[in-house]
Amino acid sequence: MGDPGPEKIAIERVAVKYNIPIDAVIVKMSMEEAITAMPQKVYEAADKVVEMIKRMIMERTKPGDTIILVGVGNTVGVAQ
Repeated sequence: MGDPGPEKIAIERVAVKYNIPIDAVIVKMSMEEAITAMPQKVYEAADKVVEMIKRMIMERTKPGDTIILVGVGNTVGVAQ
């Protein structure tokens, strides 16, 4: 989840040990875009990402499965 240090490697080791799948969906931004008001193209990408995640969940899980969904980064302006 962005951390290059010990927390990230610990998460990855547990995921491998217990065969837990990890997926990432990224909307790439420049550094300037990440620290300023959300650009229109990023705003428009949010709806596409939400639909992509819904589809991934529906295709890869079944009722009763546990899912952890983490939003990391510049999520200001995206409806929670």
